[in-house]
Amino acid sequence: MNGTANSIRLLAMRLLLCGPGELPAVVDAITARDGWPAVTGLAERWKVFPALSARAVVDRMPIPQDLASRLARNTAVQFFRTTVSMRAGCDALRVLSEAGIPALAFKGAAVIAHLHTGMRDRMVRDVDILIRPDDLTASLRLLEAKGFRRCIGEGSIEDYISFVEHSPGSAGNHAISLVNPQDAAVDLHWKLGRFDPTRLLESAGSVEVLGTPIRVVRPAFGLLLTVHHALRNDLVPDEIARDVLDCAGWFRLMAGRPAEMECAREEAARLGLAEVLGAMAVIVRRLGGQAPDFMGMESATTALADLYFHQLEEGPINTDLAYLGSGRAGRQILKGAWMGWRRYQGIMRALESRQGEASLSLTQRGLRLVRSVVRLSPRHWHQIRALTRAKDRLSE
Repeated sequence: MNGTANSIRLLAMRLLLCGPGELPAVVDAITARDGWPAVTGLAERWKVFPALSARAVVDRMPIPQDLASRLARNTAVQFFRTTVSMRAGCDALRVLSEAGIPALAFKGAAVIAHLHTGMRDRMVRDVDILIRPDDLTASLRLLEAKGFRRCIGEGSIEDYISFVEHSPGSAGNHAISLVNPQDAAVDLHWKLGRFDPTRLLESAGSVEVLGTPIRVVRPAFGLLLTVHHALRNDLVPDEIARDVLDCAGWFRLMAGRPAEMECAREEAARLGLAEVLGAMAVIVRRLGGQAPDFMGMESATTALADLYFHQLEEGPINTDLAYLGSGRAGRQILKGAWMGWRRYQGIMRALESRQGEASLSLTQRGLRLVRSVVRLSPRHWHQIRALTRAKDRLSE
C-alpha cells in the first residue's frame, strides 16, 4: 500500500470514532486528499457504512452527493437485510425458548439491543446464539425441523464437532452455521473459549425485538465477547472494524455504569482477555474515541494495539504466523489429522469456501509462511508473539 492509502485508512477509522472537536480536522484532511471515494469504499468493505451514513447526516459532512446517495441506498438495502437476519435469529430463539432450551443472542444482535435505537445503524449478516453444550443435539434437531439447515454439509455432525475442537483457527470458539429457507443465517455456539455458557445464560437480560421477547447477553459480557471476536480474527482491521466501533459503544455505555465496567475488568482477568481488552481500549483512544484511561498500560497490550495499527497501515498479516511458537496449535492440528485427515481437510476447505478464502495445499501454506517470516522485523515479531500468547490463553 502507498502512503496515501495508509493515511486514508487511518483517517477513515478516525472519522468513525473521533469526537466533535477533532472531526473538522479529519474531514479537512480527507477532503484535501480527495479521499471521500476511498473512505466510502472502505466503509463498505468494512461493513460499517451505516455508521458512516449516520455520521454524515448528523454532522453534515461534505461527502460528494453521488457518494452520499450511494451510502444512503446501501444503508437502506442493508437495513432490510439486517431485519431479515434479525427475524431469523428471533425465530430460532423463540423455537429454542418454547422447547425449554436456554439461549441468548450476542455480538451484533446484542449491540443493536443495548447500543442502538434500531437496526438501521448496525449491520448484521447473521445472528449469534449461545446454548449449553449439552443442548446442541436437541437444538439442531428442533431448528432443522423448522426449516433451518447446516451451511457446511461436509461429513456428519460428529465429524464437524471434532473438526472445530481440533482447529486452531477456531480459537476456542465452537459454532455451526445454519440458514433458514430465506437464506438468513444464525450461528449456533456451544463453546466460547473460556466463557462459562451457564453463567452467560443466567446473567442475560430480556428485550423485545421485532415483537419477539429474546434474551441477550449483559453489557459486561457483550464487551468481552466483542473483544474475544477481535482476537479470534487476529486484530485484522478489515475484519474487526465493527468490533472496534462496538467496543467504543460498550465503553460509552459503561462509563455511566461503573459496576458493569468493573465486572468486565474482573471477568477479563479471569478469562485471559485482560491484555486484549486493554488493547481495544488503546485502539479506541488512539482513533479519537473514549475508553477508560486505566486500561492499556501493559507491554503486551501495547504490542497488540501496535499490531492493529501496523496492519491498518501495511495490510493484514499472514494469519498462519499466529501459530508459530504455539504448541497448542500444533497439537490441535496433529490430533485432528490423526482422527481423520481427509475429513478434517474436507471440512476446512468447505469453511474456507464459504468465507470466500482460497484453499491452499500444505506446501503452498508452508512456502507462504516462510516468505512472511523472512520479512518480519524484530518489533513485528514481538507483536506476533503477543498475539500468539493471547490466542493460546483462549483455550487454556
